[in-house]
Amino acid sequence: MKLILSHRHHQPSPSFTALIRQQIEILLPTLQIDEARIFVEHRHEASPAFRVTAHLVTPGPDVFAEAVDHTLRAALQKMIGQLETRIGHRHEKRARHRRLTNKTAPRPQLAASAARH
Repeated sequence: MKLILSHRHHQPSPSFTALIRQQIEILLPTLQIDEARIFVEHRHEASPAFRVTAHLVTPGPDVFAEAVDHTLRAALQKMIGQLETRIGHRHEKRARHRRLTNKTAPRPQLAASAARH
């Protein structure tokens, strides 16, 4: 996984960069991530002051999330939570599609025996 980290009006600390990498890597068992583009912004005039966005490049549809909060860590945690939710919905949708496809598709044995009668 390639991590691209961008900052605006914020000097990143090595520990925060490591935290971002760690949080994104937690998602790897559930989703193949080719590239993670994370943007961190400190908005001095706005409230809440911190905004974190993520764009995960995956083999299927890309996953996006954005969160704002008064602290940088809280914004990061909200953004990770959104990513987990979106990835979960993605897996549920695929599972539901598989269940519906299996229910509606005729069984090969039944179709062959019905053709004989």
